[in-house]
Amino acid sequence: MTEDSRTLKENPAFTIRPFRETDVAYVTAGQLALYAAEYGFTSHVWHNYLTGGVQDFVRQFDPARDCMYIAERDGAPCGCIAITHTDNGTAQLRFYFVEKECRGMGAGRRLIDRAIGFCRDAQYQRVFLWTFSTLDAARHLYAGGGFSITDTHLNSEWGEPILEEKWELDL
Repeated sequence: MTEDSRTLKENPAFTIRPFRETDVAYVTAGQLALYAAEYGFTSHVWHNYLTGGVQDFVRQFDPARDCMYIAERDGAPCGCIAITHTDNGTAQLRFYFVEKECRGMGAGRRLIDRAIGFCRDAQYQRVFLWTFSTLDAARHLYAGGGFSITDTHLNSEWGEPILEEKWELDL
């Protein structure tokens, strides 16, 4: 590794900004591509679940209760996280991902911190998320943010069978 590549990895220029309507295609396509390539999620059920979820998020968006943040590096999107309301006291963390080439540089931690901060500011009492047991780096960030596993079940609908986990954080 050259000195320049070490410096870039240690000090990447990430910015975090609220989503714009033009980000919807990035969020959907980015997650579909990532989960197909890395986890074999290619079923129509997965595709419909993800695209429908993003569309519902946009359609039901309430800026006082919902947020989506986009991480950018050099002006290009490289990650996403969203908070959706489920009831007055509970939020769900969704659509979290960081592009492979930007992982391990702090963007993921910054996205999670921003989302949890939004939940606190919106006075949610708790936030939960669903993830997979194979997402080690994300699980590490969730645990570091104070989340803990409260439920698990096997899911075979999206491709290869995978253990889903529900993580929750009381605020």
